[in-house]
Amino acid sequence: MNVKIITDSACDILETDQQQYDIEIMPVYVVENETTYRDGIDISSELVCENMRKGIRYKTSQIPYGDFYKRFEELIMENQSFIYLAFSSGLSGTYQAAALAERDLKEKYPLADFKVFDTRAVCYGLGHIVYGAARAAAKGASMDELIKQINYYIDHVKHVFTVTDLQYLYRGGRLNKGTAIIGNMLNINPLLEVNKAGELQQIDKVRGEKKLVKKMVDYLEANGNNWDKQTIGISHADNPDLVAMFVKIASKRFNTEQFKIVPLGPTVLTHSGPGTLAVFFFDELKDAYWVE
Repeated sequence: MNVKIITDSACDILETDQQQYDIEIMPVYVVENETTYRDGIDISSELVCENMRKGIRYKTSQIPYGDFYKRFEELIMENQSFIYLAFSSGLSGTYQAAALAERDLKEKYPLADFKVFDTRAVCYGLGHIVYGAARAAAKGASMDELIKQINYYIDHVKHVFTVTDLQYLYRGGRLNKGTAIIGNMLNINPLLEVNKAGELQQIDKVRGEKKLVKKMVDYLEANGNNWDKQTIGISHADNPDLVAMFVKIASKRFNTEQFKIVPLGPTVLTHSGPGTLAVFFFDELKDAYWVE
């Protein structure tokens, strides 16, 4: 029996990949007033974008301990080995809840064969790690082999983000009102990365979308390599024009057509808002599992 790969809905992985490699996704909770939705099940990225533009505000709630305990125990009782790859602990408490369930269940079932990882990744940065682990698991990789591979991916995945409408960061309390208004008026957008601690940090501010996209491509060039062997992941929130601009510049700069474009899922979209663009890649490679 192959090791089962489980993750959460912050991974932005395509449904076709999820089905092909039997990846199980646990939903983060999205909250609108008194109504709670399960990300990817009861609510979609398209609906969140549409409603946020109408002024509707959302919050997210981490996957609770009880959800992890119940599902993990079910798999243990089936004698199923599994790995849970969690959304960054620097951005959510989901990993801590899963880790507590792991601790308690390993005390109750000391022979249970499973492991919980803090990937320090989000969106398709997490998706990159999940996809590679699931492909390796499908080929029969052992738990020890998968642990080694996953640790390598965690250490080498890179994220670079931008947000093209600052009002949503203001609504979510991540930016003051004056900065948001002035930034939008002057068309100034932040450039952000996820650091080694799995936390979001601003690295630059750029005026104008073309300069912004060029800066993102410059970031890839400064931090990555082996472009002929890897796929560049792109998550976006209803911003196909910016995606097209990025792909045009990056494909020419790196002489590659290997891009995987996915919708930004509700978990992160509720905080960053429509117009978000996020790009993911590896700064070093040992194998090219992601190339078909």
